[in-house]
Amino acid sequence: MADALVPEPAADPLLCYLAKREAARVVRVQAFLDSLNPRERALMKEVAVMGYVRGTLHPAGETVPKEDAILAQVIDACFAFPDLYPAIAVIERHPRFPEDCPNLRLVPAPAPEQLRGVRCGCGDDPTEGSL
Repeated sequence: MADALVPEPAADPLLCYLAKREAARVVRVQAFLDSLNPRERALMKEVAVMGYVRGTLHPAGETVPKEDAILAQVIDACFAFPDLYPAIAVIERHPRFPEDCPNLRLVPAPAPEQLRGVRCGCGDDPTEGSL
């Protein structure tokens, strides 16, 4: 996969170098993501996506908040959309998930962002049964 980014040897040496560095970054990032368990990967994805969204909404020319303020804003924004950020929402509801969740639901495969094939059903329609 990484070799697909490397230009022909006859190309400019600087372009070859830059392409090799980009290919190495792609491999390094993928190796890191592959090392995460499914829940860690889901948390990383949800916070990164919301961080990107919040960043694109930041007014041009305004001061960028400190890291702790950014983290608080991102987590708060994830809480506002629990259906889009379920890995974050379940931690708020049940920090020791799945042990302390009274409404476990089976998850149809594949669901790598959930833990051991179950998810928290506390935010679901109360007319649906729990496990």
